[in-house]
Amino acid sequence: MIKHKNLVFLALLGIWYLSMGHVGSPGVIFEGMMGNYRVLANVDPPEVIPGTAMVSVILPENPDGVILEARPVYWSAGLMGTPTADALISVPDEPGKYEGEMWFMQSGTSSVQILLTKDGETYEAVVPIMAMPTAQNEMPKELGIALSVLGGFLVILLVTIFSSAMGDSIRNPGEERSPKGQRKRIIGTAIGAVVVGLVLWGGKSWWDAEARQYNETLYQPFSAESKFIERDGGNYLRLKVDSTELKYGQITRKLSYMVPDHGKLMHLFLIKKNELDVFAHLHPKRLDTLNYEVQLPPLPAGDYHVFADITRYTGFSETIVSELSVPESANFQLASNREFRLGRDDTFTFSNPIGNKPLVLDGDIMVCGKPGLMTDLPGGYSAMWETETGKFEAGRLYSLDFALFDPDGEPAQLEPYLGMMGHAVVLKHDGSVYIHLHPTGTYSMGSQQMLLERFESGYVGFNNLPKNLSFMDSVDQVLSFLDELPDEERDSLLMGDMVHLPYLEDPEHEDHSMVRFPYAFPQPGDYRVWIQVKIDGEIVNGAFDVEVI
Repeated sequence: MIKHKNLVFLALLGIWYLSMGHVGSPGVIFEGMMGNYRVLANVDPPEVIPGTAMVSVILPENPDGVILEARPVYWSAGLMGTPTADALISVPDEPGKYEGEMWFMQSGTSSVQILLTKDGETYEAVVPIMAMPTAQNEMPKELGIALSVLGGFLVILLVTIFSSAMGDSIRNPGEERSPKGQRKRIIGTAIGAVVVGLVLWGGKSWWDAEARQYNETLYQPFSAESKFIERDGGNYLRLKVDSTELKYGQITRKLSYMVPDHGKLMHLFLIKKNELDVFAHLHPKRLDTLNYEVQLPPLPAGDYHVFADITRYTGFSETIVSELSVPESANFQLASNREFRLGRDDTFTFSNPIGNKPLVLDGDIMVCGKPGLMTDLPGGYSAMWETETGKFEAGRLYSLDFALFDPDGEPAQLEPYLGMMGHAVVLKHDGSVYIHLHPTGTYSMGSQQMLLERFESGYVGFNNLPKNLSFMDSVDQVLSFLDELPDEERDSLLMGDMVHLPYLEDPEHEDHSMVRFPYAFPQPGDYRVWIQVKIDGEIVNGAFDVEVI
């Protein structure tokens, strides 16, 4: 929606099209297999709804004779209520890259269905998209001035038409204007000014109402309060969600409709502010729809970022952002004193503060002929981020490749962690950018699963939602069932039909244990990247720092 003072109603129709925003927010990234072809996709959703999204697809092997198409599919409309697919066009001078635009006409949980056709066979993938209006675009100053001048000209023209119609319409050609005609002309001018003024007032009232309604539908994340609780049995974090200020989505954004993602209802990350040298990945238990609690590891005193990832029944996923202050506590224990007990999937680590360890490419250590950034992991393990320069460009899609080594320098034996071969968290040093990554991309697997199940059901609209309390109970039962399973059996269920790329068959990395995350850094700046893998039954974490230009 455009905001600008002194707009004239007669120019509003011309402005309406210009208010349709274009891409500007961080994209959703997908990596997977479609048939025998590895596919990377980046979907940049619009900041303004209705608006256009840019879809970029990369086929690294660049096969011949491939047809790529994409279309938006809404959770509420299903596959039967979606438009036909648009072709993605091959990008000149960039082999294997295809791009296209598509319109998102309504807000809410939606997706992009990517279709790949080769030799008469069609393969498809669904990429979840949270298409929500997040911005109110400013009109360019030059455009505002031009439209105001045009509007002023149209106002004068309309008043002149009224004046001439009343004062000169019955005067014969060449006849002098009489005093009576002059009075009619003045009256016509006054009436014309009043009529045009009423039209302008009505247009402005309509526009202001549209602007207010638009502002009320701007995406507002949940706010929450994180509280530090000290007990005899340890320290706890209590997260209380505040949903009172949300003005839309009263049904679909109810927290009673939360669904598990990777077998957990909430993934909570704690990162120490400023130094970024303390990192924890925890999974709080639900006390009720608004309150969640988890036991804390022995964190040093200080202020912490809190990021809590959740997914709901409609597939809508988002991050609840909060802050936690850890006081000096008598219960504080050093990390070497393991007299605390975390959940079996909870983990934390200490690393060097940002700025204390220079970013240096180690040319003496090569993986597949490429240098990289090395970091030590707990237990004597190590990880190498394979990169030739150590610098990355903002907005460009990369494959972040990490090689894992055991204490003897041999490839480490990786195991699934919550159904994935690795997790990663990216945080800009100032805390303004956060993302939870997986080898499949930046989207929630729970979101994708809910969308696929919805499309298969054939349901449309919002009239077939389950009862919220019974839905909560059923989800809690599923979570209890998963928690009681052995790791191997649970991971097998969580992985389901998920396709993990066959790194062991990758000729470039056949002698290494690799984990790969597709990502595009949204802004220039300094970032810290944490990777999480499971080796010999233990979750290990490592931190890397990188500059994005």
